[in-house]
Amino acid sequence: MRLANPDAEGMHHETRIENEVALISLAAAALKDFQPHIVPSIYAWGSGADKSSYGWTIQELMPGLSLDEAFPSMDLEHKKQIFAQMAKIVKALQDYKLPDTITEFGGVTFDEDGRIVSAAMPTVGQGPWPTYEASFRGRIELALREADENPRIRGWRENGVRDRLDAFVERGLSAQFEALETRQDKSIVHADFSRSSLLSTTA
Repeated sequence: MRLANPDAEGMHHETRIENEVALISLAAAALKDFQPHIVPSIYAWGSGADKSSYGWTIQELMPGLSLDEAFPSMDLEHKKQIFAQMAKIVKALQDYKLPDTITEFGGVTFDEDGRIVSAAMPTVGQGPWPTYEASFRGRIELALREADENPRIRGWRENGVRDRLDAFVERGLSAQFEALETRQDKSIVHADFSRSSLLSTTA
């Protein structure tokens, strides 16, 4: 059983558990051909939207040792195999066709019929956004507003840094997406796909 920390810095709990459960469901479908299965099953869950309660999930306990612990003692050939497996996982997540009900960029949740739909991104509490570019713009603007409230970096307005950043968001951001052929593609993104998030079944 996992409990979501309601005081976790930077997390917005309105759809945090729903987002996690929905994405685990999507990832399980995307990686269904991997054997043995590598995505834990969710048996039950409760929303953390109510500030007076913890969000929670009851899920399968997966066997194995943290790859972060096992990796340093592996020989080079074994490490190459691990990286190849990681690449296949990322490719499978990217290639998976998301449900048509996911129409925007950001997080996901469940509608009243149990379908997975677009929602705000729990890590920023904003969204969903109609385009990939809009998602970047929204997150950058939020980060700048939060930085404005930080007393340690208020000098960046006097030296013009903040104005240059505003100018980039206003005029330069779109240029970064013009040549991006996949800018309207949607896929599952694992924001912490690292050794510490993976298990190894052999040391």
